[in-house]
Amino acid sequence: MYKFKRAMFTAVCTAGVLAAAGAMTALAQSPTVVAGSQTAVSDIAGPAGAGQQEQVMESIRIWGPVLGVENGSIRIDNQSGASFEGEMVLHIAEGETLVLDAVDGFPMSLSDIQVGETVYAYIGPAMTMSLPPQTTATMVVAGVPADFKAPELVTVDSMTWNEDTSWTLVSTDGTTYHIPGETPIVPYRTRQFVSLADVTEGRQLLVWSDADNNGTKLVLFNE
Repeated sequence: MYKFKRAMFTAVCTAGVLAAAGAMTALAQSPTVVAGSQTAVSDIAGPAGAGQQEQVMESIRIWGPVLGVENGSIRIDNQSGASFEGEMVLHIAEGETLVLDAVDGFPMSLSDIQVGETVYAYIGPAMTMSLPPQTTATMVVAGVPADFKAPELVTVDSMTWNEDTSWTLVSTDGTTYHIPGETPIVPYRTRQFVSLADVTEGRQLLVWSDADNNGTKLVLFNE
């Protein structure tokens, strides 16, 4: 089962994770920096350093066209305005990174991703100081049709039932979604029954929604 908090810790500890992947030896030897900071993670020592790493372990959503797919990684031109702009290498860690289809949320193969298509990815704030910078993605959403709003990975801050049978979902980043009572919700890769009442504080899910953040489909990840 995938636990994204653990995955985000893996992304922050870039050297340890990437050393485990045979094609990533050079990355494992590179110091890392935190996006928006001049401080190398490898330079943060002792308990204070560990605390600082905990504070920056937030998921960052980036997006951009694919420049290449090779050796278990995706090169993209990050145009999101978040993290580092321009070319970036996203490593796909087996057992850690989810690569999902934007339309149905089903797993995809890297070989299905085409150069030139726009993908959305979720990463940690730390990456190597190499050029281009490199990091491990926790999730990649690909196969996005034209004029289609890609689903968003959400951590629940609150989920409130309304008298009209709809729900109000507020994510930890402050985004509010209106979830009609009949919105379909399915668990990720399990056969257990889930309902909107299972969307509780701290749970993570993919939310498909329209331009006004009205939910149309939810995929709930296991705790």
